[in-house]
Amino acid sequence: MKKILDIFEINFNKNSFVKAVFSNPYSGVSYKKINLKPIKMKNEILIQFELFNENKAFHQNKTFEQALIFIEEIILNFKQILVINLTEELQVLKKNGGFSIKRRVIEEQKLSLSHNKIKNYILEENKAVPFLIELGVMTSDGKVIKDKYSKFKQINKYLEFIEHTIQELQDKKMIGDTVKVVDFGCGKSYLTFALYHYLKNIKKLKIEVVGLDLKKDVIEYCNKIATKLNFTGLNFSQGNIKDFSLFDSVDIIFSLHACNIATDYTILKGLELKAKAILIVPCCQSEINQKIIKSGATQLKQELSPFINHGVLQERFSSLATDALRAIALELCGFNTKVMEFIDMEHTPKNILIKAVKDLNISEIKLEKKRGEYERYLNFLGVNPIIDTLLRGYFKK
Repeated sequence: MKKILDIFEINFNKNSFVKAVFSNPYSGVSYKKINLKPIKMKNEILIQFELFNENKAFHQNKTFEQALIFIEEIILNFKQILVINLTEELQVLKKNGGFSIKRRVIEEQKLSLSHNKIKNYILEENKAVPFLIELGVMTSDGKVIKDKYSKFKQINKYLEFIEHTIQELQDKKMIGDTVKVVDFGCGKSYLTFALYHYLKNIKKLKIEVVGLDLKKDVIEYCNKIATKLNFTGLNFSQGNIKDFSLFDSVDIIFSLHACNIATDYTILKGLELKAKAILIVPCCQSEINQKIIKSGATQLKQELSPFINHGVLQERFSSLATDALRAIALELCGFNTKVMEFIDMEHTPKNILIKAVKDLNISEIKLEKKRGEYERYLNFLGVNPIIDTLLRGYFKK
């Protein structure tokens, strides 16, 4: 414990502390996760604690001395601690009644002491990133091109989700230093290149990444850039999601804006490949809308007639109804799901991300409750969606 406290004290005093995360708490602990970062207030550097309890976050600002006292109080409550300074990443794991500490050199970090809401991006502005230059998002001196700024923000938002997902998988010991990822419907692959750069060059992980798309010219273009950038371990392949067979198993499946039921086939392929995490941003959820139009006198049409009487409202309702169904279907397949905003509505209306991470301790009580909720919801909609046909065989018994 003294070694861990010394790590914090040394980094605080040298102003080299960037951030820390206390995670994987023991049963009965009030806070599920605690984040630490330095901030500057009234010319004094403090440590800000972000404490997560259920779905709420609380903030406390402490002096170095107060922070060390609080850290000593909470150390034994968590099985894992991540500490990042300007040049190192330290993983502290509770093991056999004691702690083990693993150090890894990382790309030099930039210390930010800002207490305002200015966004600190994973990929920084005014710092040249080769793949962003190649893809026309940045100039050679690191300036973000004006009409590509929304794309730059989208890439960084995506990397935040990836960062949290990787951390969660590592906390649950589902992955180590090796990660295998597939991006279905990769298109021009802004996010695929970003994923590779982040995991390989920033996190220093051993990775295999495949981008899949139907368009031959797009795949040739992406492979050309990957070769030019010497991105070994990144490959692009032409093909259909349903026919993908390059991997027998994967860690993460990602799909951005797969159209309509292509998203459902992405989820199915993720289950077939035993994916530990599935991240999807759906697009054009028209299947359920068309089936509602053709359905008879259902409970939905009776109780939500103000929606159904107006085509544009029914279409929007159907999109949300589709993604809600996908989320609960994934839970019945043994995942914890969260539905989140992917990026601000001002940049794209297709901004819902469904994040599903394998649940290693799912209870029969929770499953039974979800089964009932799922069946009631299907009956209410009064349709037979493709997601039910594809995934029902994977539902936990």
